[in-house]
Amino acid sequence: MFLEFPNDKPVSLGSDRLIINPGGVGQPRDGDPRSSYAIYQSNDGVVTHHRVEYDIATTQEKMKDRGLPKYLTDRLATGR
Repeated sequence: MFLEFPNDKPVSLGSDRLIINPGGVGQPRDGDPRSSYAIYQSNDGVVTHHRVEYDIATTQEKMKDRGLPKYLTDRLATGR
């Protein structure tokens, strides 16, 4: 089962057992390079997905300085 996980809108979880994967910082795969996190409100049974900007260029420089592969560094900016 796949649920829509919109940004900044609470999603009711219902009674089914679910795995929530909001993403994180770095190596995005969904076309959105921003950082991603979720907040679970157990009293209400809802989860809210959020996206925030972060300094991608500085992160890429640090990755290059540490010798990480170029394709990983490039991916940060494109979200692919």
